[in-house]
Amino acid sequence: MTQANAIIVRIRKEQQEEFERLFEAEELPIWDEFVSAGKFLAARLARVEYGSEERDDVALYLIYAEVPGMAEHSQHDRDPRFTSYLEKARTFQPEPPSVFGGDVLFSR
Repeated sequence: MTQANAIIVRIRKEQQEEFERLFEAEELPIWDEFVSAGKFLAARLARVEYGSEERDDVALYLIYAEVPGMAEHSQHDRDPRFTSYLEKARTFQPEPPSVFGGDVLFSR
């Protein structure tokens, strides 16, 4: 069953441009590959501009990925390129991300 995953990442404000450059250079090519192979149905990164958690010390990012199932999700998370990227990205985060995922019930 199709799985939806949402992650809220908090990046120190003074490092947000560096985080975005790292994401574009290292994670985006993996997304391109997974989308081309049908392993990602949708993948998005958005800088959060409003919501219930507004803070001055961090920039908030929403990462959203839709995958055909847990196998594709796990394949991405085990990819050595992703683990290398993640190790670097974590240095910009003053606290752990909020992570959510589950089966898609309805979609248009």
